[in-house]
Amino acid sequence: MQQALTSPVARAVLIGGLLLAVSLSLARSRPHCAEHKVRLVLHTVTEPDTLYLTWWRDGDVRVALEPSELVPLRFTTRAWVNDGCLWKGTETLEPIDAHHYAYRYEDRILRCRGAASPYEPTVRTGFVTVAD
Repeated sequence: MQQALTSPVARAVLIGGLLLAVSLSLARSRPHCAEHKVRLVLHTVTEPDTLYLTWWRDGDVRVALEPSELVPLRFTTRAWVNDGCLWKGTETLEPIDAHHYAYRYEDRILRCRGAASPYEPTVRTGFVTVAD
């Protein structure tokens, strides 16, 4: 038994087991925060014949967020577009007040295939309302 505890592998397993037991007991004693999902409603102008790589393409977005403490958010989307290029869309949300974010969308080309005819990059702004 004494030789087993001097082995580096056995010592690592023993220490790992102790750390796991301590972390599990701490996790049980701490109250769990309920994961609160909120609905983010986008308010912005959508230009005709313009492609947006947006998380809002199918409607409002639901995220786990404490509505009393809004934090900055960033959503990214990558996609090959029919212009022959791989694009990255970035949506940035900065808290304005307890129920609103300032919204900014930007996209850029990451790379293009040989015979590509790239579109023009797009920028748009607006705001997002936080709803339950």
